[in-house]
Amino acid sequence: MTDPEALDFLQDQARTLEKEIKDNDYHIERWTHALANGEDPGRAISGLRDYHNRQYGLMFELGKTEARIEDLQNRIQEQSDHERELSLAQDFVEDRPAEQEDLLDWLRPALDAPDVPQEHEQDDPHHHYEGEERMLNEIHREDREPEDYPDWWKR
Repeated sequence: MTDPEALDFLQDQARTLEKEIKDNDYHIERWTHALANGEDPGRAISGLRDYHNRQYGLMFELGKTEARIEDLQNRIQEQSDHERELSLAQDFVEDRPAEQEDLLDWLRPALDAPDVPQEHEQDDPHHHYEGEERMLNEIHREDREPEDYPDWWKR
């Protein structure tokens, strides 16, 4: 039995149970009127108890059947969603050719950019390098070694 057939069967069973519950309600109401009209109280209470117990059993069965219906509907929905997803994935794969992935795509713009020195670095050296340049100029005074400076050893 396929899932849609099982779903139809369970829905028919639920409708049958609902009809039985309504019939049972009628019998409960009939016994209630009989008790109110003064019929044999023992017999009326026994009939009411029997129909109430039957009603509880029918309602329990209806609840189980509705839970099975809901589970089956969810399974059918998941299967149709899965089939739709598979067809969409196949359409996507068929429409798009396989491409070679370049793992350096993110780096390509920087590699392709021309090497242009930045103007502000050449014209205006960064202030961190000023001290370094001054120290180098002082060390290499006119291409002489530090020992040749007159202020080399002042102590």
